[in-house]
Amino acid sequence: MGRENRVKSRVNYAAHALVKSTSRGIKRGRVRDISRESMYLYIEPLFEIGEKVNVEIILLGENSELSIRVPARVIRIDREGVATSFLSPLEWWPLFSIFPLYELEERKT
Repeated sequence: MGRENRVKSRVNYAAHALVKSTSRGIKRGRVRDISRESMYLYIEPLFEIGEKVNVEIILLGENSELSIRVPARVIRIDREGVATSFLSPLEWWPLFSIFPLYELEERKT
């Protein structure tokens, strides 16, 4: 997929995330952007390219929260975090363009 297509299909979105790895346990991060096929996380970049992980994305509302759990594979690593590719297209992706963001610092997960 070309860079132009990648940019068009992504939504900038800040959400808490937990990444569960068989070999590394559970690591806490933040979603930077997300698409139907992948997402980028600000997280300690200690994963391996190709590693399968389970990601839990936590969407915060004013009085509630929603968790989305999805299996993924690490596809890119840089100094700030990792990019993951979902093993199947993310069914819940439209939620990210419909619901507003709440300031992450206001609520802790």
